[in-house]
Amino acid sequence: MSNDEGRQAVAETGGSVSRRAMLGAVGGSVAALSGCLTGGDGADSITVSVYGGAYGNVFEETVAGAYEEETGTTVNVQKAWSNRVSQLQSASQGDDGPPYDVIGLSGFNYLTARNEALLTPVRYDNIPNAEKIWPFFREYRTDEYGVPGEGGVLGIVYREGDPHATTWSEFMEVDAPAGMNGGYWKNPLLIAALLTDETAGVGEIYDPEMHDAMFSTLEDLAENVTTWYRGGADVWSALGGGTIDYGAFYYASGLAGIDNRPDKNYGMVLPEMSPGYFTNFCVTNTDRRDEAERFLDFMLRTEVQTEWHNSGYYVPANREVAGSYADRVQGAYPESNEGMESFFVLGDSERLSAYQSELSDRFTEITTA
Repeated sequence: MSNDEGRQAVAETGGSVSRRAMLGAVGGSVAALSGCLTGGDGADSITVSVYGGAYGNVFEETVAGAYEEETGTTVNVQKAWSNRVSQLQSASQGDDGPPYDVIGLSGFNYLTARNEALLTPVRYDNIPNAEKIWPFFREYRTDEYGVPGEGGVLGIVYREGDPHATTWSEFMEVDAPAGMNGGYWKNPLLIAALLTDETAGVGEIYDPEMHDAMFSTLEDLAENVTTWYRGGADVWSALGGGTIDYGAFYYASGLAGIDNRPDKNYGMVLPEMSPGYFTNFCVTNTDRRDEAERFLDFMLRTEVQTEWHNSGYYVPANREVAGSYADRVQGAYPESNEGMESFFVLGDSERLSAYQSELSDRFTEITTA
């Protein structure tokens, strides 16, 4: 996998619902709650690139399916963890146009696509529902090239019974085998920065003079980490096979995974502060720009965001969903903009870009020792 998009989502939860089984129910409920957005002079089809696994399945069923049902426009959902930006880069050198009209990106992938002119600025006059997005999401990174759609934070998944750890510090204290994502360095280092406590928040990750202290904390964490897994499928395999008793895993993905597993003998806890991400959905340099922006506006509708949240438990970008969180996450997700600011511990890719290679190399040295 490349960069951090697949690592941050790690949502290969092992189950899905038939897309066609949901189209009528989801599309019907959305159409009943909102005015119809007709295909009209729009394109006959649109291609949207999103993360793979259960994330892609939920997006296809709840967002893309509802859009198809309401507009008659075919939505081709391309689901993958890696190489999505590299495909945009390759296409930019040819004459066939980009492989996707809309792409969901975060972290270094968003930064790369933006800096290499692979994205078209969003015309916000065409996306009035963007006014409903939490200000925190719109202001944290520039949204000129993409509207925030959803976010997520790391939690702790465990085999039913003893959670073993409810805080990140307990990963260094509990005498039980643990797992953590080893596919990409950002989230484990954010955890190490939180625990190092030399500066406020995760300031250690941005200060080269603090990197030694942060990596010393990571070494202490690594002593109790039995498995540095590569993706979501590895998490369930390690838990089911008894290799680990608990591990770091995206909270929303873990809950969705438990829902979809025939054996539901697992639980999730959410530490008070956790590394997270949020995704910007961007328009590529496509000739379907109008349809792409119609799709983004539809995606941000309160009803659509609510359906998406209820199916996948992601933190919705639309603040109007805050009063209708799914029962599984009631009390876990914030209901104010100030709450969102303190809830998300994000690694600022622009600030980290100068240290990307150094941080990656040192992380790999520790986790593969």
